[in-house]
Amino acid sequence: MTPEELAARLAHVRIPESFARFGIQDALAACALGLIAALLISSLLRLVTVRRNNPLVEARSAIERLAGLEKQARITGLAALLREKGGTAPDGLDEALYNPNAALDPAKVEAAVVATARKGLRR
Repeated sequence: MTPEELAARLAHVRIPESFARFGIQDALAACALGLIAALLISSLLRLVTVRRNNPLVEARSAIERLAGLEKQARITGLAALLREKGGTAPDGLDEALYNPNAALDPAKVEAAVVATARKGLRR
């Protein structure tokens, strides 16, 4: 007996008719699987396409917001920004924070904030 004859003599596999039909339960299961796949894909896309914050751009925009304030408030805000970024205070900043008559150019503090933000970019 050849393999072809043997295969011809075997009875065909019979499954119940209810298994062969595509019913409402099958449609609901397919929809549920589609929703789960969509949730997974959307969460992965959200991770990939999230907007990254640039420390240098954030520092420059904060400096621009502080530019309209009076000198003492501006120096205080710049010092807080410098502390937040983890930078080193320039000479004279401590005195300028406590003595409004101290001569400190806010541009020195701004430069320190920008330099610290640039270091943050390299990390």
